Amino acid sequence: MPRNIPRYVKYFLPFVWILCVTPALQSQQEPLVLKSTTRLVQVNAIIHRGGQPVTDLKAADFQVFDDGKPQKISFFQMETNAILPASTSPLPPNTFTNHLEQQSGTPSAVTVILLDALNTRLTDQAYAKQQVIKFLQTIEPDDHIGIYTLGGSLRVLHDYTNDSRDLLRQLAAYNPQLPIERVLSTGSDSGNNELLEMDNWLGGRGLAGGERDFYTVNRVIGTLRALEFIADHLSAIPGRKNLIWVSGGFPSLIGFDNPHVQNDPSRTQRTFTDEISRTVRALNDANVAVYPVDARGLMVDPRYSAEKSGAEVIRQTRPGAWPRPPVGSKNQDTMIELADRTGGRAYYNTNDFKHAIRDAVSDAQVTYTIGFYPEKENFDSKFHKISLKVAGAGLNVRYRKGYFDLPQSPQDDAARKAELRDAVWSPLDATAIPLVAQMRPGQGANSWDVWVKIERSGVSLEQSGDRWAGKLDILFVQKDTQGRQFNGLDNTIQLNVKQENYDKISKDGFLFHQPIEQNARASELRVAVRDAASGNIGTVTVPFNQLTK
Repeated sequence: MPRNIPRYVKYFLPFVWILCVTPALQSQQEPLVLKSTTRLVQVNAIIHRGGQPVTDLKAADFQVFDDGKPQKISFFQMETNAILPASTSPLPPNTFTNHLEQQSGTPSAVTVILLDALNTRLTDQAYAKQQVIKFLQTIEPDDHIGIYTLGGSLRVLHDYTNDSRDLLRQLAAYNPQLPIERVLSTGSDSGNNELLEMDNWLGGRGLAGGERDFYTVNRVIGTLRALEFIADHLSAIPGRKNLIWVSGGFPSLIGFDNPHVQNDPSRTQRTFTDEISRTVRALNDANVAVYPVDARGLMVDPRYSAEKSGAEVIRQTRPGAWPRPPVGSKNQDTMIELADRTGGRAYYNTNDFKHAIRDAVSDAQVTYTIGFYPEKENFDSKFHKISLKVAGAGLNVRYRKGYFDLPQSPQDDAARKAELRDAVWSPLDATAIPLVAQMRPGQGANSWDVWVKIERSGVSLEQSGDRWAGKLDILFVQKDTQGRQFNGLDNTIQLNVKQENYDKISKDGFLFHQPIEQNARASELRVAVRDAASGNIGTVTVPFNQLTK
């Protein structure tokens, strides 16, 4: 997670809120999404017969069960990885959007490969990079691949494309790294090179177990938040999205399996159950399936290493004791859990990365989406098991195994600030609220008038009498190429409109106007909009070097 994030300074600058839009920003959309007491649970299913995707199933061929109780199918769709039509209305100059569908040639299904340096040994990173290069040399025209990396921060090497030459060029320039966050959190399983690096950085004094625990917690939570950022970015793309996570993994708990830690008050004992559940929910909401690939490749149980004598092996597996699991198995358990709960597959104890990645990419060829409204939704925070039955013989069916019936997250000021902070920090635009930003020259040499169109989808309004009420948080932050932030402007809009104005919003959306002074050190403007009722967030990025006066 980012550290030393500055507090956002509130400026009570004038703004104009208009319930109409200019013709250049008008668009036709679906009706406003209203807050509801029920939620649509969507299940993506991959169905193969004889290793080939099945393409002729109908809604009547499916039965869906929630904790064993049959549910009415309210939504059904079959999606393929075909290219969507290119946009027929290009954006005007100085206009930017987070609408992925307005980008020419947007595919209906994509695969992102995440090279995770934060949780992977340096030697394993180098091997994983070479394996991904081998795969990219074989991609097909229907494959739409993006390459992201996770080190001290999340970075986009290349967003999704089917141009293998461009992907290979970007990946060739990427050098495996050893993030200091990993160095400070790794212990005896980190490898001699990393321990040497850590000792050198610490001046040879070593790092206490309690301090390592602190950095381990930060590393795990930072990884989970990065997965959420990717889900937010991909959420607007229709169809199934595959996230191939090439990593050494991280544990789902620390301290409970070590008796030395249990008796040491300076050490940390905790699980990451809540954080993992939050990440899984974000991934499922965005229809992103996780395919972890263990970057450590084929692993040998250290009990049976050729370097150990037979007596040593016998002592480690003495009668009456459970055999000690291989090193790294806790990390593999987390990989398996993320894959199972999102409908992906975990690949571990294999050096055949190319085959594993090809399997994951192939799963996006044909996807069935089945949606239902739970008959009895109590927001009991319990796990509900999902079961699918599909008519037909010889079918291999794979889907996520359930969902947590969680109440909406608390929308207090602390949650608001944390979510806006993360949206600004992420290198990926969130798409839950569609936005269009138009930049117009201001009165001064470095002044701009920013007009942000907020579309109605993703915004929640509740009816009270003859009015519709809601609240939006709008944040403007300028950033440099290193992620440093300047000139934060933070506004909150209380919506309380009559039916007439509500109808206008439902048809056209509305504009928010904010004048800004461009900071000389900033390279881009990030605009974030958050719906207070649902927590939905949309962000749009404006590169200053693409503006013309």
